[in-house]
Amino acid sequence: MNAPQAALRVVFVVHFLLTSWATLVGFWPPVYTYMNGIILLFGAFAIVQADSTEGPLMFLIVNLASIITDIIMLAIYEPIGYDSYERGQSVSLRNTYRFSLGMCIVNLIIKPFTSFVMFRIYQDRGGTTGDFNVPTFGGFGARPGTYENIDQPVPSNVETASPHHSIEKPSVP
Repeated sequence: MNAPQAALRVVFVVHFLLTSWATLVGFWPPVYTYMNGIILLFGAFAIVQADSTEGPLMFLIVNLASIITDIIMLAIYEPIGYDSYERGQSVSLRNTYRFSLGMCIVNLIIKPFTSFVMFRIYQDRGGTTGDFNVPTFGGFGARPGTYENIDQPVPSNVETASPHHSIEKPSVP
């Protein structure tokens, strides 16, 4: 197994565990489970289709969209969960609620890093940023390609010949 494929599997397993642990308590709306389930489906697609650029690209796009969605859901549903499990009737699930909330936050924190890993896997499989017109800033996303820069001299290991010396002609008597 090559390194990008192993990294993809690690990302998949980490997101699977964190999503499973984040949904232990039912204060999250169904869209949280659906969004992370779709992320995992695209992750499985990227693992199965090892040569395709579509799987990592879709995983990357949905993962980036889920960052915004997770922030919105945390802002809306965390106070509801707090009222229910910290002050409400379900005090017996207080620690489970705290663990679930912590795993959701950890999942949210690692999503930018896993997005970067998915972007690199996408590039390793042959995808380019030119496909969706994203400029490369400061070398981020820059990969050596087939472009030949004619402005820069190409160093070579070929030694050049010494200057031409004239051959003396034999004198004729």
